[in-house]
Amino acid sequence: MSNQLYKNFPTIQYTLNTGKVVTIKDFFRKASIEKSAVDSVIEYQYYEILDGERPDIIASKLYGDGDLHWTFFLVNDFDNYYDWHMDMETFTTYMADKYQGQNLVATTTTDIVKTVDGVTTKFLLGETATSNVGGKSVDIVDINPIHKRLSVIGDTLVAGEIVTGSSSGASFTIASVTEHQDGVHHYVDSKTHMRTFGGDGWTPVTHFTEETEVNEKKRLIKVIRPNRMRRVIREFERIMSDE
Repeated sequence: MSNQLYKNFPTIQYTLNTGKVVTIKDFFRKASIEKSAVDSVIEYQYYEILDGERPDIIASKLYGDGDLHWTFFLVNDFDNYYDWHMDMETFTTYMADKYQGQNLVATTTTDIVKTVDGVTTKFLLGETATSNVGGKSVDIVDINPIHKRLSVIGDTLVAGEIVTGSSSGASFTIASVTEHQDGVHHYVDSKTHMRTFGGDGWTPVTHFTEETEVNEKKRLIKVIRPNRMRRVIREFERIMSDE
C-alpha cells in the first residue's frame, strides 16, 4: 500500500536499562504474551486522534518522548502500523489501492454463474474479459455472484456492453457500472443487523462507507496515563530482560 503516513513512522530498537537491545517486532511479540503480568499497574485514559497525528507525535504530546509510541500498540488491539487511524489523504490512497477499477453489475446471479443441463459456466478469477465494443478488455480481480458483479481493472466499460471471459467463455450484458469502492459490502436493516443480500427494509452499505466507519472507530485509542508511564516502563523492561 502506498502510504506516506506510515513511511514517516520511526523504527525503534529499544535499549533496556541492562544494555540489552530489543527490536520492536520482538518486543511486541513477547510483550503481548506477557501483557497480563503488568495489567495491574496500567491505568488508561482515552485519546482522540486528530487527522495526520502519527503515534510518535502523540507520544511527544502526552509523555514528552516520541519513542514511547510503542505503548499505544501494546494497550490497543493493533497488530502493526496499518491498524492506525488514517487521515483523509492516506485513506483516499488506501481506498484507491485496495479497490481499483470498476464493478460490472449483472441483472441476475446466473449471469455470473449459471448451470445449464448439468454444465456450469462461470467467470474465472484472473481471466481477461473482452467487450463487444471497440476491442476493450479488463482483468477480473473479484467475482461476487451474491451481489451479481465482477470487479475488474483495465479499460472503462459502460452499461449495455457484452463482456465475455477469454478462458471460461462466460458472457453477460452489463446492467450497470460502479466504481469498485462504491460496490455493496453488505446490507443493514433499521436495527443495524447485517446480511450479504438485500430485500425490503435492507439498505446497502458500500465498501467506501464500511471502510470509512472502520477507520473512524480507530480515532479513539487507549493510552497509559502519563503519571503511570514510568512504572509501566520498569515492568516491561523486567519482562523483556527475563529470558
